Amino acid sequence: MKINEKIFIELYNAGKTDAELGELFGASERSIERYASKLRREGKIKYRKDLFGNGKIPSYKNGEIFEEVQQYIDSASSVIKKYNDIYKNVKFKGTWKGNKQVEDMALVWSDMHTGSINKSPITGKITYNEEIQEKELEALLRGVIRFYYLYRPSYKVETLYIFDAGDNITNDRIYEGQKSEITCNVGEQIIKTFEYQSSFIKKMLEIFPRVVFIKEYGNHGRTSPTPIAERATNNFEYLLGKLLEERFKDNKRVEIIVPENYYHVINIRGHKYLLFHGNNIRGTTLNTIENATKQIALLAGREVYDVIIIGHFHTSLKLRITPSTTLLVNGCFIHDDEYSYNKLRKFSSATQYLFNISKRSALHNLQEIYLKW
Repeated sequence: MKINEKIFIELYNAGKTDAELGELFGASERSIERYASKLRREGKIKYRKDLFGNGKIPSYKNGEIFEEVQQYIDSASSVIKKYNDIYKNVKFKGTWKGNKQVEDMALVWSDMHTGSINKSPITGKITYNEEIQEKELEALLRGVIRFYYLYRPSYKVETLYIFDAGDNITNDRIYEGQKSEITCNVGEQIIKTFEYQSSFIKKMLEIFPRVVFIKEYGNHGRTSPTPIAERATNNFEYLLGKLLEERFKDNKRVEIIVPENYYHVINIRGHKYLLFHGNNIRGTTLNTIENATKQIALLAGREVYDVIIIGHFHTSLKLRITPSTTLLVNGCFIHDDEYSYNKLRKFSSATQYLFNISKRSALHNLQEIYLKW
């Protein structure tokens, strides 16, 4: 919804909060903050100074100050407790009845690159920034919900598995000149992604009885500018996984898996899945990806996997690499990614994979959620 500047200024100066303004204009609080910041830069509004109702800062005696501080501490403690509880006690609003077949759903989430700004290599138009990212996150949420309700008449969907294949932060130190391509530093990127993924999991708990989140790590999370091998626990995305683990530790319907290796194997309904980012695959042709993935699958334990899931290449791809193994290469969040076009000679795919899992099938009902939809 387009914000009327004159009405906005009147309501802002009247003391309406960001939440109230967001509700009135049909926008997020983040959008309201950005709009207010823009008006302040243009000199049309000022920061609110009248915090006490009359423009004057009241004076207190020592005893009164103590009482005021204690009230603030009590209030803050109450808010913090309430804030934590919203991730502990999420009401399940779905249905779980009937004699329908029990299945699970799996979402592959990778290459979101929080903190990144991108311009199309062809048109020069900005195709990715924080505002676009938040719209795409809404599209991802709607996509999962849409397919859940599409399948619900046929299946009892028990668990949503989220395969985080890495590079969901951008970092700000991994190659020279990157400062011109980021909107915030790595610390802010971690916090933003933490909140994005926390909110997403919370929303999924309303319709799925259970959520399992598996966190793997990309090359953008590394702590060194050179692509040398380092322990997975040094990766910034490992920290992100541990934050999620801490937030949901008291929710019995959520399992956060934070491996200490750059690959993870999980068994779901008798099927074996191998998850890693894919940056250790050199080359970009289909044959290169296929051959390298076969070798990695053998090195990871010399076992047969039903599904191998990677990200990194910013392009959606499904390959049958053995008679019994399927490779899924997930897309990304960045439309017309400049890096993919110039370095990999590929057009990026702003899509994320979603599929179903049953006892008989390791992968069916494969869908690409188009984030520009």
